[in-house]
Amino acid sequence: MKKTLLAMALAAFIAPIAAQATDSNGIGYTYVQLDYVNVSQSGHGAYADGASLSGSYQFANNFHVFGSYTDTSLDKGYIDRQLGDHDGLHVSGKDRPWSLGFGYAASIGSRADWVTQVAYTHDRYSLRGCFDGWGCERYRDAANIWSVNTGVMGRVTDNLTANAYIGYSNGDEGVMGNVYGTFGLVYSFDKTWALHGGVRVNNDSTQTYSVGVRASF
Repeated sequence: MKKTLLAMALAAFIAPIAAQATDSNGIGYTYVQLDYVNVSQSGHGAYADGASLSGSYQFANNFHVFGSYTDTSLDKGYIDRQLGDHDGLHVSGKDRPWSLGFGYAASIGSRADWVTQVAYTHDRYSLRGCFDGWGCERYRDAANIWSVNTGVMGRVTDNLTANAYIGYSNGDEGVMGNVYGTFGLVYSFDKTWALHGGVRVNNDSTQTYSVGVRASF
């Protein structure tokens, strides 16, 4: 009998805590999102842009899985300077990474979650360089990258949600470890449609900006 009462008391204590998950503060993690993406480097301006399709699915209240596919193009244009025996160089390229990940979100108040995510990214990229008076060369490669990030997602107002995460990524031989921060805003017009804007700042002086539309379910 004592064991039964103890179990009931423990359940009564745990239930309110378990209920303090993301649903209790109105933050959801089930959506599909389409973004315009622009990649730039400090001191060099924008050098790649394209589109990204991403989505997330929330289950068991605190957990979510997510994924994305991005297609960006690089076009450095014509570099008009003497390069050895050649007069100039035109550089272009493609970067097409896809990623899958798993996340956990726990309520830390009536309007905020603490979020931790791990992800795997397969990055496929190609470069094409054409020298005047010589011809063109193409280079293709791929990399496997693992990342982890953690931070806060919170409702600033009833319609505006913001997040700030810090993360670390590393991967195959030749992939440098990277500390990064991601910051985002989502403004909701109703329960389904919203505008999204975000930036990822890497320690290699590159930044990725994104802006797009989100449909939540």
